[in-house]
Parts: sequence; structure tokens; C-alpha cells
Amino acid sequence: MATEDPDKSSVKKPKSISIVQLFRFSTPSEKLMIIAGSLFAIAAGAIQPCSILIYGQYISHLTASLTNLDQLLTVTAPVIHIMAYMGTAVLVSAYLSNCLWVMTGESQTRRIRSLYLHAVLRQDMGWFDHAGDGSLNTRLATDTQLIQDGISEKFGLLVTLTAQFVAGIVVAFVEGWRLAILTLAVLPLMGTTVIVMSKFMRKYIKLSQDSYADAGSVAEQTFNSIRTVYSFSLQSRMLARYQVELEKARKMGIKRGITIGAGFACFMLFFFLSYALILWYGAKLVGEGEMTGPNVLVVFLSMMMGCLAFIRLPSNLSAVSGACGAAFKIFEVIDRVPEIDPDSTQGIVPSSVKGALEFSQVSFKYPTRPDLTILKSLSLKIEPGMTVAFVGPSGSGKSTSIQLIQRFYDPLSGHLSLDGQDIKSLNVKWLRQQLGVVSQEPVLFNMSIRQNLLMGSPDEVSNEKLIEACKEANCHLFITQLPQGYDTLVGDHGSMLSGGQKQRIAIARAILKNPSILLLDEATSALDTQSERLVQQALDKASAKRTTVVVAHRLSTVRNADLIVVMDHGDIIERGTHSDLVKQDGVYADLVRKQAIETNTNEDIKELELEELEVQRTLTYDDLDGGDLKKIISEKYDLKDNATLDAYELKLKKDKEEKKLMKRQRAPMWKVVRDMRPEWWIVLLGALTSIIAGCIFPAYALLFSQIIVLISEPGHVLNGGPLQGANLYAFIFVFLGVLAFIGFGGQNMALEIAGENYTKRLRAKVFGSYLKQEIGFFDDEDNNTGSLVSTLAVDARNVNEMVTRVWGDLIAMFATIAFGLITAMVFSWALTLIILCFSPFIVCTTAYERNVQKGFEDSTKKANAHSGKVAGEAIREVRTVASLNKQAYFEERYAKSSERPHRLAIKKAYLSSIAYSISKAINIYTMAVAFYAGVRLIMDGMIDFQQMFTSMTVIMTTSESAGRSSTFISTFAKAKYSAIASFDVIERQSKIDADLEGAEPSGVNGDIEFKDIQFRYPARPEQVIFDGQFNLKGKANQTIALVGPSGCGKSTTIGMLQRWYDPLGGQVALDSMDTKSYSLHNLRSHMALVSQEPSLFDMTIEENIRFGIVDGQVSTSQVEEACRAANIHDFIMSLPDGYATRVGDKGSQLSGGQKQRIAIARALIRKPKILLLDEATSALDSDSEKAVQEAIDNILDQGGRTTITIAHRLSTIQNADVICVIKEGKVVEQGTHWELLQKEGVYSELVKEQSLTVL
Repeated sequence: MATEDPDKSSVKKPKSISIVQLFRFSTPSEKLMIIAGSLFAIAAGAIQPCSILIYGQYISHLTASLTNLDQLLTVTAPVIHIMAYMGTAVLVSAYLSNCLWVMTGESQTRRIRSLYLHAVLRQDMGWFDHAGDGSLNTRLATDTQLIQDGISEKFGLLVTLTAQFVAGIVVAFVEGWRLAILTLAVLPLMGTTVIVMSKFMRKYIKLSQDSYADAGSVAEQTFNSIRTVYSFSLQSRMLARYQVELEKARKMGIKRGITIGAGFACFMLFFFLSYALILWYGAKLVGEGEMTGPNVLVVFLSMMMGCLAFIRLPSNLSAVSGACGAAFKIFEVIDRVPEIDPDSTQGIVPSSVKGALEFSQVSFKYPTRPDLTILKSLSLKIEPGMTVAFVGPSGSGKSTSIQLIQRFYDPLSGHLSLDGQDIKSLNVKWLRQQLGVVSQEPVLFNMSIRQNLLMGSPDEVSNEKLIEACKEANCHLFITQLPQGYDTLVGDHGSMLSGGQKQRIAIARAILKNPSILLLDEATSALDTQSERLVQQALDKASAKRTTVVVAHRLSTVRNADLIVVMDHGDIIERGTHSDLVKQDGVYADLVRKQAIETNTNEDIKELELEELEVQRTLTYDDLDGGDLKKIISEKYDLKDNATLDAYELKLKKDKEEKKLMKRQRAPMWKVVRDMRPEWWIVLLGALTSIIAGCIFPAYALLFSQIIVLISEPGHVLNGGPLQGANLYAFIFVFLGVLAFIGFGGQNMALEIAGENYTKRLRAKVFGSYLKQEIGFFDDEDNNTGSLVSTLAVDARNVNEMVTRVWGDLIAMFATIAFGLITAMVFSWALTLIILCFSPFIVCTTAYERNVQKGFEDSTKKANAHSGKVAGEAIREVRTVASLNKQAYFEERYAKSSERPHRLAIKKAYLSSIAYSISKAINIYTMAVAFYAGVRLIMDGMIDFQQMFTSMTVIMTTSESAGRSSTFISTFAKAKYSAIASFDVIERQSKIDADLEGAEPSGVNGDIEFKDIQFRYPARPEQVIFDGQFNLKGKANQTIALVGPSGCGKSTTIGMLQRWYDPLGGQVALDSMDTKSYSLHNLRSHMALVSQEPSLFDMTIEENIRFGIVDGQVSTSQVEEACRAANIHDFIMSLPDGYATRVGDKGSQLSGGQKQRIAIARALIRKPKILLLDEATSALDSDSEKAVQEAIDNILDQGGRTTITIAHRLSTIQNADVICVIKEGKVVEQGTHWELLQKEGVYSELVKEQSLTVL
């Protein structure tokens, strides 16, 4: 669940904005287009009721000339011509209206999306702590789409329908104001129904959106941490969390459906009751001589047309209402001015920077944890050019200090100054430009290495300067050995590179920035020993002329600092140089002793005498990178997205997607039907009531034709007894109203309920299917986190609209056509067939619109997904974006990526409007032809007056129903391809199937073996990781340590042991049995993983730890026991909410060390037979590392576990039973710590380079 927004808890009533405010971001030219589009929409709507006047004239001329058939055509011809002209006017105005509204809606939405992204990237970090980035990404994808729906063609249609309604009322008043006034007396009742319905709809739409946003956040967390989810078999539990949010959305959706059904049913009842009243009173006025029969017909028909428009208003009004609700959240973010504003031009901009920093009585608490003090009156003075190191336990405030320097937050009290100026008085953008930051978890963006490096500099950088920076950071050689060199794409999260490679590129990026102040937050934590020493030398060189603030757990990286500050619980407890602090024999000296590596068994250990060890050897680049990196790009597993912004890459993605579509099923609708078995009974109810609803208006047309004849009768016939004449038909209208109440109410309620139930199940099924796929599936460029989350959100919503809207409308339309055709044919087959000649136009128009919609939906969806990935990445890594001052760069990149969908939408506006305009005009053209044909048939004696109007009225009503098909063709097209995409996932067979049966032993010994392993990552088949020479064997209960340079394949072994991937050749065995022989769930149940970058979920600390057990059924005491073993219990108990403290999105409320220790506790509570530690202690400070390492060792000794540990810090693995040195895809050395030291080979050199002291 996403972290709750500040306003979500405080605002109970859903908020929205006014309709006028929806268009606040339109430009002057767009405002003119909106005005023009509105005028054309008004014309298209008003012309149709005005055509009723012509209809009345036609009837008058026709009835007057029935005695002189020879003159019949001459008298009626002018009226028929006017009708044809009106059809042309509607054709032109409808085309221009729709085209202008689509174009302005697209342009405004594109601008709103850009402004929203700008506003999000502008916010301070305290705001992000409250708003999870998963919710922000979901809102960008779905809420802006709702806004577009509300300000595009649906708003134009709303204007058209409103004009049609108003024109109908006006015509009625002109022709018979008394009758019209009576009719208007009923309208407030119908209007109130619409208003109440819209109010409740808006409320439930807003609540449903919030629940779906929370569901999207759960999905995003899951996909971002998919390896952790798989390692701990959390699929069912993440699915359960997802379903909890879906259930909330389902309930709100059902309430919305009931509101729509009840409101629409009442509206239709009042609608037909009003007609009963009109008929009764109209007949009375004719009998009294106040009105003529044709006048009553005009009033009757114009009111009908106006009310028909009024009936259709709610569906379009709901789109506008939904847009108003969605826009409230979006515009609220756009309008928010953060307290720390990088956009502000205010603030001092000094001409030069010396680099003097001073903390003066600084106190700080994170906004989300106001009860926990992080810094307590911190005072520290840093002179220009000094290198100051912060050391101490996790959570002591070290990284917080660096964040304060960057003004991610402001102190609660005291002040922080730069060159004597309070940093609050400095311009924020200028301040951050003076700072170079390398963080603990390196962040690279999904672009080329060159582009990532250039992010560091605000100015143009020559290729020579770029290469020089990379050489300084020790990454030039491995970059040049990559297939595309500096133009190699790094992938989503930098997943194409190993941790060490990513860190070195991040350091080169910082060097390119040439900052006045360098902030290094565990800058070398991800590097192997050789890389660390060389990079540290580069950092020492880079720090020589600038102020440097270092946060470090590895004391070997800070011993040359001018000042070392030891922190604990927000206070400085020691300060001085390395030598001074060692001599003091205090906390720092103790930390030094804990990090020392034993290199001689005969050395005497003296607690007070510490000697520096100088390293004489300097490595070459070949030693560092350990082989041909053209073949070994990464030892990591993530490979989610290689997309770039150029047209060529988009073309490749488009072609690939089109090939997939060719293989997909052609009729997924039947699969939807089969999948909806639990809802069949309610769908059947919806279908039956849809049939009733579909027959209502043809039945009305039949009645109406009889009324035309009736009002021509004498007064005594017209006003007969209680159930005679007009009174009889008025009573029938009342009965028709009751049927309409049942039909329209049942249709909307039943199908909305069925749709919401199925949508919940479909979303859950698709999400569950994603969680069955192999890791290689997530490596595919099309299956990055942003795309998957967007697909879950958009596709299910489209299918829902098909179930709730399209099915009901289609059934009702077919019922209308069937009933109408049969009735019309009975009265005049000739006139019916003549009018039916227009059917091909209707069919062709419908097919054309469907084809246009199909093509654009597919292309636009893919292009929008791409731009969504760009925005999602910027939001996800907002801290790095802010520290680099690259908000504008990502906004420009997003704008560029949205150009393609924008062009597609504009093209769609021109083409799809053709079908829309024809569908609006075809009825008037048909009426003109029917008038002419009817006159000729009367003249030929084939039909009489009553047969003509009965047949014509019924078939015209039927044609109107067929013409309305264009309003839901686009919905059908979207739903169809969303259903295809959904079933594509559901039916995909995973290459490593979790459902396959296999051996399920209750326990294992823990013997492991890798034999002649060949392996290449599925997404990079041309690059060899292991070529068949990798062999490794470990016995039960042994601790096996894997060491070696970055990118050598250490972490790949863990991936294969857990069956994230299967080897292409050779065998991975557990207890002498191939891992493929085990059921996947059982295999992973014997293992627990603690990875280099810990993945925590936005839940409480206790809930995260309980995730270590498959069913989560452990006692609180067991949770606390695991936390004590991981050295985190005391810290948790110091928090105000203890174990109930929420960790935030991706554990954002905790420091790196705290997150890692919670991850270790999660692994320990699992009590695995095989413990996998991939740099498990890399984020810990020395004190915590030693304590945790001892705890892990003790638990392993007691429980008899096999441990595979990957480490760059050799102090953590010197007690391992077997240490394997991996280089170039094979084990080059193997033995114990002492055995390998005696060989004086690769391992011995690594030990010398890491040794801080000799005790």
C-alpha cells in the first residue's frame, strides 16, 4: 500500500474542480479552437431539433395534399431539399467539432502531463516521503487519461447534446408554449436525478481511483523487488495485498454502478411519464382548438429529441466529472510550491565558492517521523579544502547530514552555512550545482553510458574530458571493452552493469561535474577490493582541491581524512585525525580493530599499538576488470529496458510488438465470456434487461405513429373515455415508463456489478500470472516495471468498460434493430428496404472507425508506455535527479518521448472524425430520402398515410440506434486489444514453471555443486558469462565465500542456485540432485537471500520481517530474536512505534544499514538450510558488521547451514571454510584464508590491499 498522502487522511469528502478549471492550461490558440469547436458542436446539436420543424411542415403539406396526389411531390419537394441541406450542415459541423475537440484535448493533456512531471520533480523530499512514487506514477498514467477523456471528444459531445436539448426545448416553446411549460414541470425532477447521480458517481470514482493507485503502488513495489519476492516465495502474499486494494476499488465500483442504474431508471420513468402527460394535455388542447395536430407533433418530437439528448448527458457528464475529480489531485500537485524550491530564482548566487561548511546547533527530525530525533544540536566546522569523514553506526545521522547540505530537508533548529551564508539564503539550484554527490546505492538512468556521464555536467563536455574523468574513476577500460563502448545502454536501474561498474560510472559523473564540494555517501561500498583502492586514489586526487564530506563504514577509505567525526544517535562523540583517534583508544580505535584482517597467525595482538600498513602494489586495468568484458557485461540479473528516445529504437519496439500481435488470438471476447462464468447469472440478467431497454424506443415509435393518425381525428374521438383515444395511449406510455425503469435500471446495475467483479478477478489473475513468469521475462525490454504497472491499470479498465458499457449497448442495439425491422417490414416492406439502402453507409462508417481506432490504439499505447517509463524513472530516482539539477533534462526527455503519441492523436483526430460526422448526419439524410420515397409510394398507391409514418418512424428510430454505435466502437477497440494483452500474459507458459511438480523433501543436507556450467543471460545471448569451465562444489554446513572482481559472475551463481535462470549446459545440483528436479517452491524454501541492495516493502518493520516465513506465522518473540541476532532490535525499540513503524517506499524511512539489518533478520527468521549472502554486510558500519557477522556465524554453527557468501570486504569472509576466487568465468584459487595467503596469489594481494592495520 502506498504511503498515505497528507490530504487523504484529512479530507473525507472527495474533492474536484469546476469544469471551467479543467481548461486552465489551454493556450490562447487552443481557447479559440475550443470556442470554434463548441460553436460547431452547438450547430451539430441544434440542427437536429430544428429539423423537427421541417418534419412538422412536411406532415402539414402531406395531409393537406392527400386528396390531390398529383401535386403531392411538388408540395413536399422544398421541405425535402431543406432536410438534405440540414444533413450536410450537420456533417460539416460534426466533423469540425470532433476534430477540434480531439486536437485540443490531446494538446492540453500533453501539457498537463508535462506540468505534472515538472511539479513532481520540483517538490521537496519531505513531500516524497509522504507520497509513494508508485502512486505518483499511477496517477500520471491513469488520472491524466481520465482528464483527457473529459476534455476531448466527450466534452464536445456533451456540448452537442446540451445544444440538442436546449434547441428541442426552444422549438417546443415556439410551437406550443403551454404544452412545453407542462413538459418543463417534469424536467426539474429529471434534472435532480442527474445531479444526485453525478454527485455520488464523482464520490465513488474518486475513492475507486485512490484504491487503484494504492494497488498500482503494491504492483510497482513487487516488480521493482521481483527477485526478493521470488527468493522468499512471496508471490501469494503480494497477490493478497494487491487483492485487498482491488476489493476496495470493486466495492466503490459496485456502488457507482448501482448509482448509475438507479439514477438512469428513475430518469427513464420520469421521461415516459412526461410523454404521457404531454399526450394527454396535447389532445386536450387540440380538442379545445388551442393547437393543431402538427403543432402537437412538433412539440412532442422536439421534446423527445431534447430529452433523448438529456438521457445521454449522464454518460458524457460522468467522463467530465471523472476528469474534474482526477484533475483535483493532478492540479493540486501542479499548484504546490515546495518550501525548498529548485525552480525559484530567489536566493543569493555568490560569484565564487571557497567551500567552508558549518553546522551550528543543527537539530533535525524527518517529517514522517516527528517523534524521532536524528540530529541533536550538531555543531561542526569544516574549513575549505578539508576532507571530513563521518563514521559511526547506522542511523546515527551521517547520511542525514549530507542530505541537509544538499537542502533536501531543512533543519528544525540551528543553521547550516556555506562560506558564512545560511544555505537557506542561497539559491537552491545554484547550491546543488556546487555539490558533487556519489551515493551508497549508485543510480544510473536508462540511457547510454555517455549520456549518464554527461548528466554530471551542466555544460558541453568534450570527448577527451569525458574519457579523462572515466580513467580517473577507473572505468574507461571496461567501458571500451563493451560491445557499444560509451554508447552501451545501461538498462533499467543500470541493470546491464554490475554494482562496482555502476559505482565507478557514478564517480566519473561526479568528477565531470567539477564541484566545489564533494559528498561521498559510501561511494566505494559497492566496489571490489582492487577497484576500491584505485577509485579511492582517484577520489583522494579529486578531493585535493575541494571540500569533501565522506560517509564511510570502511575505515580504510577515510584514514587520510583531515578530520574524522564519530557519530552516535545524532551526536558527535569523537573527532580528530586517524592517528589521534587511534591513540585515544576509544570508539574509533575499537572500530579499527574490528575491521582488521588477520594476516599472520604468529603475530602478537596489542590492543594499544596500531601500525599503518602501506600498500606497495598498484594494479593494472587488466587486474581490475578480470577479463574480456565484451563477453561479461554484468553479474547482475536485472535487464528490464533498453529503450532510448530515438525514432529508430521506437521503430524497433513497434515492429516487435506488431509481430506479437500477429500471433495473438483473434477472438479474445469468447475467452472473456468463458472467464466470466461466476457472473453468468448476473450477465444474463443484464442481457435480458438490455433487450427490454432495446425494445423501448421502437415500441415508442410504433405508438407515436398511431398518435400521428389519432391527432388528425375529430375532438370527440381524440378525447374519448378513460381508456380510449389519447387517454389510452397516455396509459400505455406510463406502462412503457415502468418497462424502461426495469430495462435501463437492470442493464446498468447488473452489468456494472458483473464488470467490477470480473475486473477485480482479471487484474488479480494477470498480476498473479506475472508473478509466475521466470526472471528472464522481466529482463525483456517490454516488461519493465513501468510498462507492467501501466498494463495492469489500463487494460483491466478497458475490459471493464467493454463488459459494463459495450455489451449492454450492443445487446440493446440488436434488440432495437430486430424489433424495429420486423415492425417496419410488417407495415411497409418497400419503404423499409429503401431506407435500409443506407445501412451500408452505416456499416462502412462503423468499420472505418473501428480500423482507424484499432491502428491508433495500438501505436499510441506503445508510445505512451515509452514516455511513461521515462517519467517513472525520473520520479523513482528523484533524489539523484535533484542532486544533479537535471529536472529540466528529464522534462525535456519526457516531452520528446511524448511527441510520437501526440502526432498519432492529431492524425487520429482528422481520420476518426470522418466516421463520427457521417454517423451524426446519416439520420437526417435518411429522413430526407424516406420523405421522398414515402410520397412516391403513396402516389403509386402502395401504402397509405398511416403505414408510411409507422414504417418510417420505426425504421428511423432503429437507424438512430445503429448510428449511436460509433460512440462505443472506440471503447470496443480498446477493450479488445486490452483483452488480448491480458490473456497473452495469463496463457503464457513460464520457462521456469513454478507450478510444475517435483521433489519436495521436508529438509535437505545442503550439499551444492556447479558442474561444467555454461550460461548466457536470455536477453543477451551473444555474451558469454560461463563457457563450461565453471565448477564449484560445497559440502553441507560449509561457509563458501566467492570473491573476485566486479562482473566475474559471482552473483550469477546465486541466481542459478535459486533457479532464477537455468544453465544452458552443465548442472546445478543440491544434495546431488539437479535443482530442476525439485519443485520451485520447495527448492527456494530451503534458501534465504540477503542481497547487496536490500528490498523492503512499504509496510511495517514487523510485516517485512514476517515475510521471511512462507506463511508469516511466527510469534513476536521469534521476530525479536531474529532482530537481536541481526543487531537491529535495540534500534527498532527506540522508534516511537517500534516494530509497527512503517519503513516507507523502498525502505525510504531507514538508513542503508538499518534496511540491510532488517533484511538479514528477515533471512534469519526463515532458518534456511542454505543462506545466500550477496554483499550482505556491505551497507553496515564496522561495529554493526562485526556484531552481525558474529551472529550469523553463531547461528550457522548451531543450525548447521550451508552458506554461500559474496563479499568484497574480506574481513567478513576470512573464517569461511572455503574461499573461491573467481576470474574470467572460472574458479582460479580455492582454499581457506590461511591456505590462500600461503599461496601468495590473487587472494593474498587482495588481502594486502584491504588491510587497514596490522595488530
